[in-house]
Order: sequence, then structure tokens, then C-alpha cells
Amino acid sequence: MSEQSRFSDPGYTPARSELEAAVHALIEATDDEATPIERSLARAGVPAASLARQNLNEANPASRVRLLRLIARVARENSEPALVEELCARLSDPNANVQRASVIGLGKINQPGIEDALLDYAAREHALPEQRVLIEALGKVGGPRAVEWLVAQTSQDDFTTRVIERARLMLARTASRPAAAELVRLDIALGNPQTLLWTCREGLESIVAEQVGALGTVEVTPGRICLPNFAGALSEAFIARSALSVGVQLQLDTGQSSIDAVIDALKRTEILDFMAQSNGCVPRVRLDFIGQGHQRAAVWDLQSRLVRDQLPLIADPTAASWEICVDSSQGRLDIIPKRIDDPRFTWRVEELPSASHPTIAAALAHVAGANPDDVVWDPFVGSGLELVERALLGPYRAIYGTDTDERALTAARANLAAAKVKHVTLYNRDARTAPVRDITLIITNPPLGARLVRDGSLGELMEATLTHGWRVLRPGGRWVWLSPMPARTASIAHHLGFKVECLGLVDVGGLKPELQVLRVPERGPSTTPRSPQKATRKGRIVTRREG
Repeated sequence: MSEQSRFSDPGYTPARSELEAAVHALIEATDDEATPIERSLARAGVPAASLARQNLNEANPASRVRLLRLIARVARENSEPALVEELCARLSDPNANVQRASVIGLGKINQPGIEDALLDYAAREHALPEQRVLIEALGKVGGPRAVEWLVAQTSQDDFTTRVIERARLMLARTASRPAAAELVRLDIALGNPQTLLWTCREGLESIVAEQVGALGTVEVTPGRICLPNFAGALSEAFIARSALSVGVQLQLDTGQSSIDAVIDALKRTEILDFMAQSNGCVPRVRLDFIGQGHQRAAVWDLQSRLVRDQLPLIADPTAASWEICVDSSQGRLDIIPKRIDDPRFTWRVEELPSASHPTIAAALAHVAGANPDDVVWDPFVGSGLELVERALLGPYRAIYGTDTDERALTAARANLAAAKVKHVTLYNRDARTAPVRDITLIITNPPLGARLVRDGSLGELMEATLTHGWRVLRPGGRWVWLSPMPARTASIAHHLGFKVECLGLVDVGGLKPELQVLRVPERGPSTTPRSPQKATRKGRIVTRREG
């Protein structure tokens, strides 16, 4: 794999031995290449930032800007005084672009001394570009001296005047910010009928629609399920265990500007009263303009309108209890509580980086259903989410989970215990040879790791697991999973003797495995597995390959 493609992997973090080469790659990169390299190095933390510091003096101005962005990024997440000291020192760099990078970086860090350093910098003469980023940085940093300085700022330049206004809004927002985002109460009734919204991973819409069927007739679009004329509490909507979020959808007047349409929708629907009651204070929100990137200017224009129109809402992503998503192309405004006590997954006390999301586990359990005589096995148990969701669904006889990672088994034990799941046994065993028998249900979300795909072992693992599963499942048994290799696993399962039902692709964050249900016939000529590699077609032997 090339260096650049490695940096493009969103999960790649350079090892200690690779840091020097990675920092050198950042120095030599083009602007387009620099972003993924910087992101990867930032995950390496202080050691990467320290190497960036060592290379600053020899780097050209463009490279110094990149190195300082990395240093600032790490400094935001780590209390390392040397990194902040470096950024402060570079306020005196002879290059104006480097000075701006330092000012921008310092404005995003909440540590003592930054306000004084920026005000010392403000005492010098600066061109408009440096003046603007300084105003914005002091608006973010806050402090009594910053407030005094910003109150005194004026400009003949219209754009700079708007920057000053935004900085003052930031200061006012910061001054009233609570120590932590306020929790949204879910038991407050909407009062006025609204369109209730569930979002979900694409591919799970029909499952969510079934889960909420008791509430009424819903409308389904990709990734969204809507119920018109709902006036109850949001807590009722959390019967949808496979939904990613629950909220309210408002309609926007597409004939207006985005800002005017949002203000009009908020006023017209009286939704702000509900949000304030749910928060017990003026609600703080994170604004997202769908499909339009980081619309910082639009966010501040909207905040200015909120202040001007005296609407009780504060745009504050740092302490947001709500998310407001503006989708002008579809004419809709989504209002979603983000700071909540989700009543569905309180049992999830341990997590693993590679584990399923509980909404996916709930979807698999929903498809599997619950039979009182179920003997359940998850061959790739991970943190146990699928087993917990199946146990919560209804009665069963016994539950088994296997994994070769002891950390996963530890997490699974904790989650199963928190969910008070009984009659469960976990083994440190390979899925291909696990000592289980008389299974009626296999439910699992198998590994989707890039390494398994690259080294070719994923297909072999799926094939051997299917073969073993065929052996241990009873007649009438069922297998529900997300297949990472849909065509291959469907073909293998079919030629083993399973009845195969393919329920469509599911977006799990860039990857799209297929939701498959495999069933062992109640009666069949044989339960001896056939060769999974070969199949007959019109009397010929056909070798199938994964595309």
C-alpha cells in the first residue's frame, strides 16, 4: 500500500517508528494531500506534535502552516504547555500566513495565557486578514480583557464589521454557557401536532417502520421514517430500537432564503416553546446545513437573526443539547435532541472500537424474532450486543457467544450482566470450530475489518463459519447476519442446503453488507454439508469466485 493511500484510510494511525516519515510527508505534501496526513498524525497525539515542532525552523512558510495546524489540533486534545508555547511564539513569525495559522489555532484552545498572548499580538499593527482572524479568535477565547477589546473595535470595512459582530455574539454565548450541555427531557408532550421523525441507517427503514407501527401509518424515504400529526412525548418514539435518532421534521418555504425559511418555520410551529420546556432553559443547538459543507457564515447570520427577532435559541455547538439540520433542497428542517438519556441501551456499559452499533444489533434481533425454545449462538460475539438484543426480545432456552479476542469477551460479559441476561455461556473459541450444538438461531454481525479483506482471509473465514453453522443448526433453524461478501456467502449457503433470503444492503458507515436470513429446511435429504466452493449448473461443475 502506498503512503498516500495509507493516510487516506480513516482508521490509520502512524506507529512511533513511522512518525518521522509521516511528518516529512506532511512537510512535502501538496495542499490536497496534506489533510489526510494531518488527520492521521493528529491521532498519534503529542509525539507527532513534538516532531512537528522540531521541524518548524527548517520548513518553508507553507509547510510551517501545516505543521502548526497539526500542533494546534493536538493541543486542543492534550494539556501540553509546550505546544501552546510554540503557537504563541509563532505569533512573531515573519510570515503573515504563519501568524494567521497560530492565531486560528490558539482561538480553538481553552488554556490559561492564550487571551494575554492574543491581546499582546493585537497591540501591533496588522493587515485586514490578520485583524479578522484575531477578532474571531478573541471572540472564541473570551475573558474580560477580550470583551473590553472587542467592544472598542470598529471598522470601515463591511466584512470586518460582520466579523466583529459575530465575535461579540460568540462572547455573549460563551459567557452564558453552562458547564455541560443541558439534558433534554423526553417526557414533555409536543402539544401541537408535529411530524415525528426517525432517522436510521439506509437499508433498515422497513424494520424501523415495523417497530413503530403501533403509533400509526408512517411515510418512508431513504434513511427516514415520518409520522404526521403526532402530539405526544418523544419518549413514546423510542420503541424504535433500530432508529439512530428521534426528532421533529418541519417544512421549509423553499421560496425564501435559507435563513428566512428557518426563522419562519421556528416561529410558525411554536416548536421553540417545546424545546425550552424540555431543556428548562434557553435551548442551545448545533446547526447543520445539509449538503452545503461548513456554513459558518450562515450559522452566524442565523444567530444574528435570532438575537434581532428575540427568539429564545442559541447556536452553540460546544454545549448543544439539540441539532437542527437544514435541508433546503428537500424543503425540510429536522430538530433532533442530542443530549438525552437514551432509554433503549442503558445496558451498554462496555464498548469496542470494532463492535456493532446497538441499533444494528436490534435490527438483526427484530428480523430473527423470538421462539421460546431458542438456543442462540453468536459466533463473533464482540461486545455482545446481538445477544443482548435477542434476549430482550423474548424467551429462549440458552445463549452462547464465541470470540477469539479476550477483550471482546470481557466487554460482552459486562454488557450481558448489565442487561441481566441469564443462561448465557461465552467461550474463547474460533467460530469455525466452536463446540456448540442443537442451535436454533445464529445471529451475528461478522468482522468487516480492512485487514481481513486485504489479506484474503475474510472469504475463507465466512466459508468455514457457514459450513460449521450448517452442522450445528437444527432443522428449521435460522441464521440472521450482515454478510460482508453477499454474493459469495449466499452462493455457499445455498449449496450447503440453506434457504437463502436476501433483505438488501445496509449502510454501516461506508461499507454496505447485506442483511441475509439463512434457513435450514425442516426436513431435507441430508444435513451433511456439501462443498461450499462448487455448485452444479445443468450438469456442469462451476467454480464460483467472489467479484
